[in-house]
Amino acid sequence: MKHITSLTLLTLASMASLAQAGDEPASYPPAATTTSASPDAFSKIKFTGNIRTRYEFRETDPADASHALTARARIGLEIGSFGGFSAFVEGEGTQGIIEDFRSNPTGNPNLTDPYVSGNSVIADPNNAELNQAYLKYAKDGFFVQVGRQRIIRNSAAFIGNVGWRQNEQTFDAAQIGYKNDNFSVSYVYSDRARRIFGEDAPSGTPLREFKGDFHLLDLSYKADFGTVGGYAYLIDVDPVRNQGPLLNVGESNTFGVFADVNGFHAEVAFQDGTSNLVSGTDQDYTAGYAHLKYSTKVAGGTGIVGVEYLGEHFKTPFATVHAFNGFADAFILQRIGLNGGPGGNYNGITDIYLGYVKKGLPGGITFKGFLHYFADAGLNDTYGYEADAVFVKKFNDNLTGVMKAAYFSGEDFYEDIKQVSLQLDYKF
Repeated sequence: MKHITSLTLLTLASMASLAQAGDEPASYPPAATTTSASPDAFSKIKFTGNIRTRYEFRETDPADASHALTARARIGLEIGSFGGFSAFVEGEGTQGIIEDFRSNPTGNPNLTDPYVSGNSVIADPNNAELNQAYLKYAKDGFFVQVGRQRIIRNSAAFIGNVGWRQNEQTFDAAQIGYKNDNFSVSYVYSDRARRIFGEDAPSGTPLREFKGDFHLLDLSYKADFGTVGGYAYLIDVDPVRNQGPLLNVGESNTFGVFADVNGFHAEVAFQDGTSNLVSGTDQDYTAGYAHLKYSTKVAGGTGIVGVEYLGEHFKTPFATVHAFNGFADAFILQRIGLNGGPGGNYNGITDIYLGYVKKGLPGGITFKGFLHYFADAGLNDTYGYEADAVFVKKFNDNLTGVMKAAYFSGEDFYEDIKQVSLQLDYKF
């Protein structure tokens, strides 16, 4: 399988100009395939593709610096629509060109490739897999979709595809829903989340997959004053063994509401669950979540001020974590619920941040900058500070370039992190 991946990506290497500016957009409900009046079945077959090349530098003290040049290709085939029915299949392959990095956060070099012991983690292992394969029925606002699929909900703070990494997260799932101009509702049942370390990671490890029972319910209503909505995510991840100790993300039942009105985003959620990070015999916990953000026009751009709060043990195992709490990814494993931070000193998080977005810079470049202050949920301990900068250049409808840099200055329990990436993305 790895040989197939290498041949595919080397064939496409001449297109290495090529990358994606962030996460793939949500399709909610899944977009209906364009139909044709022609009876010719071949007119209803469409090929899709995305090729991304990225150089990434990362240094997490006290580990050595890592350098990764990776290429990722996704090739898909869409068939339909025939009376509302359609199908989609997509393969994904990632191959390292410069492999001076450690591709998983464990201490085991046999789980993913490449693995340079002592280096900082860049989670883009070599991999080849069936990324998506589903059947869909969509008509008059109703839809049903069954199979392996990308699922993104709302801002991806709870349910996402982790689109920043080369191998994305997808779900083996069935979903049903309805959407019109103002109202949308969907329900998803899934028993497997296929994680970003890919199908080539060993079976039965948390790198490869989370198995269990996952129920995801979303609804929203768009009114003249803005959009309001709510969700219920009932997630029970089976314990997994990672070459030794038993790891248990555990159970989490999350109920939340949100509103987007006149530049304000307000969201609150409640979660109860279990975790092996909780002391005591029953390992039960309850925790809260809140996110307040305000965006407004400032100096020819958009200014942003916000605070995101996760109470102790609150976890988001299926989130696109990279989009939150800084691009240096200092708190990924803690937010997923896999560990309790350095020395077990992670007690929730309070992320106070400022942002500024400016479009139309010379050369048609867009700038995005953010400053973060991180503390625990009770504002007793400071985790650190972070500065992020992103430059995006859209060359045309198919080609986009992104340069991203992040510096996390750790305090108390966390170490410094430096990260820089350059990527090009081509889609068709």
